[in-house]
Amino acid sequence: MIMAFVGLLSIYIALVLIALPPNYNYKQGDVATESIYAPNMITDMKTTERLQDQAAASVEQVYTKMEDVQENVLENVGNFFSLINGSDVLEPNILQQAKTEHVNLSDAASRQLLEMDLAMRRELQDQTEKTLKNLYQDEISIQNLTEKRAEAEALLGETNPLLKGVALEIVQGQLQPNMILDVDRTQEAVAEARSKVQTVTYEEGDMIVEEGEVLTAEKIDLLVDNNMMRNSYLDDPYLMIGVFLLMLAIFIVFYIYLNKFYKASILKDRNRMAILVILFTFTVLLTVFLAPISPYLVPVSMMTMTIALLTDRRLAITSTVFFVIIAAFGAELNTLQIALYLVNGYIGALGMLKITKRADVMRTGLYVSIINLLMIGAYNLMTHQFALSGIVNMGLGFANGIVSAIITLGTMVIWEYAFDITTPIMLMELANPNNPLLKKLMNNAPGTYHHSIIVGNLAESAAEKIGANALLVRVGAYYHDIGKSLSPVYFTENQMGDVNPHDYISPEKSVQIIKNHVSKGYEMAKEGRIPFEVRNFILTHHGDSTIDFFLHKATENNENPEVGKYRYEAHRPVTKEEGILALADSVEAAVRSIKGINEEKIVERVEAIFKKKLGDGMLDFCDLSLKEVNIIKEIFIKILNSVYHQRVEYPTMETKKEDA
Repeated sequence: MIMAFVGLLSIYIALVLIALPPNYNYKQGDVATESIYAPNMITDMKTTERLQDQAAASVEQVYTKMEDVQENVLENVGNFFSLINGSDVLEPNILQQAKTEHVNLSDAASRQLLEMDLAMRRELQDQTEKTLKNLYQDEISIQNLTEKRAEAEALLGETNPLLKGVALEIVQGQLQPNMILDVDRTQEAVAEARSKVQTVTYEEGDMIVEEGEVLTAEKIDLLVDNNMMRNSYLDDPYLMIGVFLLMLAIFIVFYIYLNKFYKASILKDRNRMAILVILFTFTVLLTVFLAPISPYLVPVSMMTMTIALLTDRRLAITSTVFFVIIAAFGAELNTLQIALYLVNGYIGALGMLKITKRADVMRTGLYVSIINLLMIGAYNLMTHQFALSGIVNMGLGFANGIVSAIITLGTMVIWEYAFDITTPIMLMELANPNNPLLKKLMNNAPGTYHHSIIVGNLAESAAEKIGANALLVRVGAYYHDIGKSLSPVYFTENQMGDVNPHDYISPEKSVQIIKNHVSKGYEMAKEGRIPFEVRNFILTHHGDSTIDFFLHKATENNENPEVGKYRYEAHRPVTKEEGILALADSVEAAVRSIKGINEEKIVERVEAIFKKKLGDGMLDFCDLSLKEVNIIKEIFIKILNSVYHQRVEYPTMETKKEDA
């Protein structure tokens, strides 16, 4: 569990610190010490909005001319003067009526009007109307209204001073804009100007800030908004929590899968669990570092080939799927790269289906290389990438498979010995008769060696039939009795003639010698660096069963023996392969001892052995079903009949001598 925690923590830190956008720490006015490039496509909305605002501000407002404004103003002024010019003498009440109905005047202007005679009032009317007409020759808007009122004073410059003040007050008071703002057309013009401004974007790899550039508030906002600037990653809790939750979801599903299908073989096997964690973590970290250089450098098939060889092919395929999910997030893979990683993983795992020599691993690597070349080449054709970069990617993809196979082979010995794990390649090497332990068994105990070969054939055939590891059980059979090479004559298969050394020693001593072939054989295998999975067959092929022959002999001698002293000091089989070997060993030894052997006796003896082993609980801890046990029994009977069938006795041919 510690290894798994360390692996997950390493992946988490890598995704937070490396796979996510880089962190820059600047404030407004700072000088950039390095060029900053977009880690992915970035949209600069604030700059875009500023440019749109500038474009909108440069749009001139649209006005509509109101033709009746001048007429209304002149009509109102004319009505005003009609009232006050109706008689020679202007009455205050008439002036008050004219002011109320038409033109409002100040008290000072009103007193001046009351003092004027009719001629002066008519001259005042002419000057006022003339000035208004001159002003309305131009467009008057709310923006230039003040300017036009000032212009009225200039137009009245040569007017009689007695009339000028009143005339200016009337003109300025009555002057109104004849140009009205067209809001709809103005808004349309503004919207059109804004729409013509292109959105400011930075493609992946585009320079955002140049080295030596003074950072503006706008650039600072851009970096902050795109998660590229903060004092530390702790300042962005959303990022930390988001990555954590993503990993939690992915690895919970992975754990459920392992707990469902690999609880015993992976979760409870610390060595294999450690291998899975190390390989998965290493490949993810390698992807994070290599993908920015080229995603085609990542040796995905190396991970799957190694997991398949050291654990299980199906687990290797599943691990590839979960790896690609993590890698796609951390390295931002495109569709081709995701597909390529998945295919590499599948080929790498399926290529380990039947491995008998190291060249088979290289062959799988070559398959990966060819597929990579075809897939990248096809993608280049579809996207018209005929530049040098496309050719380089094809070359890297082809090299990837070969390099992955080389790394797999190069590290295999390390995995095998560091974690005491067997691989098909190691098993093939252990099956070589030139192995020192097998050679010693062959020379010192040829009968036992022959027995081991037959047991291996029996066990391998049965394992193949029920889908167990046939190669492992065959090699286990070769080594299960190597302890007998230390004292071969004490075992019947190595005895010559009628001499049996057990006839000259006590049953208790005989039992100790028999038991020693298990304990000492295990020590020999350990010293010979035989992996645990193989040497464990030595401990389990007899389990904790009693050595009945010598227990019975001791009982006949009235020794009142302790049953525990006549029992093997080992444990029962815990895997299918160990269960198969335990049955094969007992069956072969029992059948070989049948006198007057025939098919009926073989079947009878095999049935008896299987019944006894099941009754003794020999198979209680291994996961062999009753159906599989029956299949194994049928295979054993078939093979033993072919090995030990009764042979035809050939007659002696006498030669006739003819007289010369």
